[in-house]
Amino acid sequence: MIEIVNCSTELNAFLSFLRTCEESNRLAIFTENDMDRQTQDILHNIELNENSQYDYICQGFTLRDIRRKRRKAKDMKETTAPICSWMKENRKVISDLERLLGDVRKQEKQAQNRSYTNRTGVMKKLK
Repeated sequence: MIEIVNCSTELNAFLSFLRTCEESNRLAIFTENDMDRQTQDILHNIELNENSQYDYICQGFTLRDIRRKRRKAKDMKETTAPICSWMKENRKVISDLERLLGDVRKQEKQAQNRSYTNRTGVMKKLK
């Protein structure tokens, strides 16, 4: 049996993971689009302007770096897309999990601050 020390921490970690995936997906979409625009700027510069050999070399290295950033962003977008789709379809479940997290934290706090008041005099007899 797996011992769970703090249920709220585990539940919070899952909810945090979902939020991180959603944010990573948004950032990846933005980055991919930005890298596409930068690629087009370089390609139009090559097409429409007279460049030196050095300019072509610099543009080539820059284009390589841009394409690598775009690939990384696209991979992140595609990896997080199924999670984001699930989140959109299950907003109520996520809301219920957030509510559950509050309830669990409340119970953990009560257990942590637990005290007992004697109801009989039996403890006085033992001392």
